[in-house]
Amino acid sequence: MHRFIASQYVFCSPFQILKRMAVELDEEHTVCQLFSLDAGNVESAQTLFFDGVLSIGILSITKNNPSANLIQLAENYNYINVTTLQPNRQIQATDKPLLLDFGSENTAEINQILPLLTSALVDFSVFDIIAACTYYPALFLVTSSTLAVNYKSKILLWENIDLITKKTTRHTRIRQF
Repeated sequence: MHRFIASQYVFCSPFQILKRMAVELDEEHTVCQLFSLDAGNVESAQTLFFDGVLSIGILSITKNNPSANLIQLAENYNYINVTTLQPNRQIQATDKPLLLDFGSENTAEINQILPLLTSALVDFSVFDIIAACTYYPALFLVTSSTLAVNYKSKILLWENIDLITKKTTRHTRIRQF
């Protein structure tokens, strides 16, 4: 049975953020289609609508590639291992893309860390943060980095974000589909 999940935004990549979209997933968690809620298409009565942003799953460099070249990583990214982040440290934006490594891909573990990062990531939009833990780690790990038709993996809902300012809050959580 196919599932239809809709939200205010679907983060496909940092270069493609879609508004008011639905994602159709098959039984194997493969994206069958993306469709606009404003295009006049009739949506399934089974569509689940959520406030927030849908994205691909979070990837951890240290979990997927423990022997990753940290020098190369630091040359290409503003790499932050959040498991070793000092309390009350603000993460500064640089000319390199931010890459956040939670050391885990488990949503429960990440949800424990997310509220602690709110003040550290004040200079970043929710889309920057999503890219930092989904898109850029996928690029580094040479795996599928864009939410698109035929993408097969878990889909996350980023909820309890401030959709006006596009910022995370201390109540921001992720939920897996």
